[in-house]
Amino acid sequence: MDSKRTRTETNNPVAVKIHKNLRNNFEGLAREIHEKALRLPLYRRAVDELGLKGPALAYIISHDAIALTTLPRDRLIIRYAMTHRNYRKRPVRSQLLILLARVAVLRGHPRYSQIYQHYRQKGKKHWPAILRVAVRLLRDLRQLREDGQQTQKAGPPA
Repeated sequence: MDSKRTRTETNNPVAVKIHKNLRNNFEGLAREIHEKALRLPLYRRAVDELGLKGPALAYIISHDAIALTTLPRDRLIIRYAMTHRNYRKRPVRSQLLILLARVAVLRGHPRYSQIYQHYRQKGKKHWPAILRVAVRLLRDLRQLREDGQQTQKAGPPA
């Protein structure tokens, strides 16, 4: 909830002050997490090439870097629970990936909002389109890893 909405809904000045303090604390923490996560090469490449950043992406990359570097694409999709799940809760990494996809669509990321709009025009509803964006995001993270491995295997220039 933004501060303008808080001011219009709540007449209590203490509630507005608390909300502003919390928002500033969360933004500061997110900046600190981003700065520390820039030390990770895969996170740095995701920020540079995909234009994504934030605590959710930092958590995914820092906690699941081995899976991102070793598992094939289909196994990653199963690991991140991007398949149909009847009455079963998704793991935290899956929830964060979906959150990252939703934020990318909401903020109008050029690549992922186009994917979302494409699936919406095909007749898909909101949730399946968001899941498709999350799968595409996962594939792009894996592709970053593959590009990094190919450049490392090439060795120094002659």
